[in-house]
Amino acid sequence: MRIQLLAALTLGCVPAFALEWPASFRSEAAATARPVGGMFNRNGHPPNIERANILRKRYVQHDFSTESTEDRQIRRSRAQAIKDGFIYAWEGYKKYAYGSDEIDVLGKIPRTTRNGWGATLVDALDTLWIMGLKDEFWMARNFVANIDFRKDGGQLTKVFETNIRYVGGLLSAYELSEDSVFLQKAVELADILMPAFNTPLGLPWQMLNVTTGAGSSETPGKSSTNLAEIGTFQMEFFRLSQLTKNATYHEAAQNVITVMLNNNSPQDPRSNYVIPGLYPIEFDMLTGKFLSKTTYWGGGGDSFYEYLAKTWILSDFMLERNIDMWSESIQAFKHYSVAESSDGFLFPGFVDGTKFYPYTDTFTNFIPGTLGLISRIVGSDTYFGLAENLMEAGYSVFDRMPSSLGAESIKFVRKNVPSDFLAMTPQSQDEVNKFGFSLERPYYMLRPELLESLFYMYRLTGKVMYADRVWKVWQGIQRNCRVADGYVGTANVSADASVTGIYNSVDSTESFFFAETFLYLYLTFADQDTISLDQWVFTTEAHPLSRKYIFDGTF
Repeated sequence: MRIQLLAALTLGCVPAFALEWPASFRSEAAATARPVGGMFNRNGHPPNIERANILRKRYVQHDFSTESTEDRQIRRSRAQAIKDGFIYAWEGYKKYAYGSDEIDVLGKIPRTTRNGWGATLVDALDTLWIMGLKDEFWMARNFVANIDFRKDGGQLTKVFETNIRYVGGLLSAYELSEDSVFLQKAVELADILMPAFNTPLGLPWQMLNVTTGAGSSETPGKSSTNLAEIGTFQMEFFRLSQLTKNATYHEAAQNVITVMLNNNSPQDPRSNYVIPGLYPIEFDMLTGKFLSKTTYWGGGGDSFYEYLAKTWILSDFMLERNIDMWSESIQAFKHYSVAESSDGFLFPGFVDGTKFYPYTDTFTNFIPGTLGLISRIVGSDTYFGLAENLMEAGYSVFDRMPSSLGAESIKFVRKNVPSDFLAMTPQSQDEVNKFGFSLERPYYMLRPELLESLFYMYRLTGKVMYADRVWKVWQGIQRNCRVADGYVGTANVSADASVTGIYNSVDSTESFFFAETFLYLYLTFADQDTISLDQWVFTTEAHPLSRKYIFDGTF
C-alpha cells in the first residue's frame, strides 16, 4: 500500500525517504485508547511502533570523545568569549530596560513591542540557565512569577509570536529548572491565547485582544494569515498537553492541519494547492483555503515545515501524519524549490504554481539544520547530502561579505538561465559580478538561522569547519554590531566596520538575539553534552524541550 513517508529503518538497509513502506515493517496496531490528533497518517495507517522503538534508541550526535586537547581548549575559550558577549548585552538590558520587551540600545530606553510582559527576559530564560548564569535566572524567575498577562501594554497580542517567545520560553525554563512557576505561567498564558482559536474552522486569529478575547487579522478587515503563523503551535501545544494531561492544546494545533488538508487538494483544478507537499503561504482562516499559489520555505512558511518534523520527534515518533507530510514536502522541495546558481551553489527559492524564482531570504537557513537532523535520525545519506549542499550555499552569503554577515535576502542567477541576470538592475548586476548574488535587503538584524544550522551540522558531523564558521560570524557581529551597552543590526553587510567604523546601524535588538543567536553561538563551543541533540529538540525560537517523555498516543 502506498504511503508517502520515509521508509522504515532496518539499520540503514532501506532508503530513508522512499515512497513505499515494506509490508513487513508496517504496524497495524492502533493505540488502545482514543488516539490524539495526528496519530494516523493521511491513508489511515496508525503509528509504526516497531519503527518508533528503533528510532528511540538511535543516537545522532557525533561522538566527540577523540577531540584533541588543543581543540578542546580553543573551543572552551570561544564559549567563554561568547558568554562574555552575552553578559555584556544583558548588563545593558538590565541597566536600561530590565523587564521590558526590548532594549533600544542606541537610545538607552526600554521598548514595548510584545505587550510589555518582558519578551527579552522570558525568551532568554533558557540561555541564562544553560550558560550557568543562575543568579540572573532566579532573579528573572521572580519577575516571571508576577507577570500579569491580562495587562496588554496597550497592544493587541500577536498570537504566533507570543506562543514561540513566551509560551516556548516558559516551557523550556520549566523543563531545565523543574520550577513549577514556569509551567503555571505557561498554562496561564496558553489559556489566554486559546480564544484566538474560537473561529468557524478553529483556525487561530493572528491578533488577540487579551482583555476581551476578541481576535482579528493583522490587516484590519481581512481574514488572511500565513502558513507559518497557523502552523507553529504544534511543539509547544503538544508539550503543554503532555505536562497537563489536557489534550485541548494539542488538538487545537493539529486541527489546523486537518482543516488545511480537508479544504485544499492538488487534484482540484480550482485549488491554489498545486504541488503535493508544497503548501502556499497565503491562507484564509475563515474558509480554510489557500489564497495564492506561492510556496516558500522562507519567511511565511519556514516554521510550519520545521514543526512537521520536530513535533514528530517530540512525540516519540508517534505522530504519523506529521512525518507523512514532512516526507512528501521534502521530496517536493528537492524537486521544485531549489536551483543551482551560476557559481555552483544550491539555493532555495520560491515557487509560484510551478514556476521557480531565484530569490531567497535568511530564514531559509534553518533548512540545513532541520533537514540534517531528521536525515540522521532516519538514516538518509541522500537527504543529509542535500542539507550539506544547502549549508554551503547559505554560508556563502555570509562568507563573501567583508563584514562576514549575511544579507536579509538575496537574488541569484541560475545556472544556464541568463535571463535571470538580464532582468536585474545595473546595481544588482554589479553585485552579482562581485559577490555571486545581489543584495535585495542588504542589512543584518542579528538573526540566528545560519548559526542554528551550522551548530546542527557541527554537532551531527563533528567537523570543526562548521564551528570555525560560527566563530567567523561571531567576529563579524563583534566588529559590526557591538556598540555601547549592547548590540544592534547593521544596515549594509557589504561594508565592514574595521574599515569604515560603525556608522550605519539599525537600532533593533529583538528578544531572539538573546534567546536564539547567543544560544546557538554558545552551544557550538560548549561541551557537547550540553543540550545534546539525542536528549533535546529545539523549538523554532531555540527553546530546548526534553525528549525524555514516553508517549503512547494518549495524554
